Amino acid sequence: MNRKNIKTGKNWAPDKNSRVCSMHFADGAPSPSFPNPTLNLGNVAEPFAIYTEDAQNQGTSKEDTPKTSGSDPGTDVTTIQAHVDHTYMNTNKCNCKSNCNCDTITRLSSKVIQLENELKMLRIKTNESSCSGTDMMNNTISANADNKRYFTDRFLSDDRSVKLNTGLPNKGTFNKLVISTKVRKFVLTPQKSGPVRKLNIKSEFLMVLMKLRLGLTNKFLASIFSIGTLSCSNIITTWIKFLGAQLRGLVFWPDKNSIRTMLPASLQEKYPNLRCILDCSETFIDRPRDLKLQAATWSDYKKHNTLKYLVGIAPNGHISFMSKAWGGRTTDRQIVQQSGFLDLVDPHDLIMADRGFPIQEDLLFKMAKLLIPPPSSGLEQMCSQNVAQTKKVANVRIHVERAINRLKWFQILSTTLPVTMAHLFDDILIICAALSNLLPPLIV
Repeated sequence: MNRKNIKTGKNWAPDKNSRVCSMHFADGAPSPSFPNPTLNLGNVAEPFAIYTEDAQNQGTSKEDTPKTSGSDPGTDVTTIQAHVDHTYMNTNKCNCKSNCNCDTITRLSSKVIQLENELKMLRIKTNESSCSGTDMMNNTISANADNKRYFTDRFLSDDRSVKLNTGLPNKGTFNKLVISTKVRKFVLTPQKSGPVRKLNIKSEFLMVLMKLRLGLTNKFLASIFSIGTLSCSNIITTWIKFLGAQLRGLVFWPDKNSIRTMLPASLQEKYPNLRCILDCSETFIDRPRDLKLQAATWSDYKKHNTLKYLVGIAPNGHISFMSKAWGGRTTDRQIVQQSGFLDLVDPHDLIMADRGFPIQEDLLFKMAKLLIPPPSSGLEQMCSQNVAQTKKVANVRIHVERAINRLKWFQILSTTLPVTMAHLFDDILIICAALSNLLPPLIV
């Protein structure tokens, strides 16, 4: 049993009076299967002080001597050191490896079981709360997605709603543009860090078109699509730059053969060489706050800065030229000279414009001709001829006004532009012109 004798330091050898308790047997007592002690062997307890009446046998104690063994009488009570096999002699320590019935171990075991049960309950509650929180979050995300999808489908319910909210002719055109604007996914491109996309491509595209068509504020659009105002502004800025580059090809200058092919019947006899009809338009831009504070009078406060741009249409009403934005004080001739329009003119072309375009000399260098209403005259005979000529030219020039009205149907061009979007105005002009060209021709 690997029990040491304190005095000799040798292993303890049992005699005929020695007994082994049931704690050391697997079956609680010697049995055919386990005749020898096999449990709790080799455990040496700390020495402790006991009182015994056995002075001659100082290496044993009352615990070492079983009840069936006798004791030698008569010596003084002495304090000796002894080893014990069990911990029930020591209420503070327990060295039994298993199957211990000590009060301390029982108490501690009960405490451990209690704490384990409490920990288990806490884990269950934590999992339930986390699961419920996750479910709640998922339900919220799902509800937001459903709301966004509902709004998207509501604004695109039919062709009339599509044209009213986006400026596109029908729902099929919208779907085709959405498909063509989807970004390809490259396998080798690393995933960028940042917030997750809150809207799908279709919803973002719809939001940008509603911004252009209806002129809504970013705050109002953000509330409709359940996103933040800053996210809405970033999405609109990114999409306007993207669409300005992608849709630029829809605003092109047709060649002469194409112009003659699509020349309306009403113009073939009168103006067979008509190539383009010119006009300028303006859009108000909001004044910065510091300029508003510096306004001296109420009339100065009401004044707006403007952005001016040149529009050229083909004889069938197709917008064939769109210049960049210029300051409101720039003259029409300066815009024609500096916008690159003259580089597109071919010899023998007929350009129709208003009286505010004194560009005869500029077109003469291109061997082209300018057609404008005749100037007013004081002579009655000449006045009647001028009226007839003016009416004849005005009947054709009205189509450029209709084309500009198509552009201004996009409210972002007909209302006051926020100063924070002034740097995007050139792209806005291209996008509005390109979307206008998707509509049916003005002149048949």
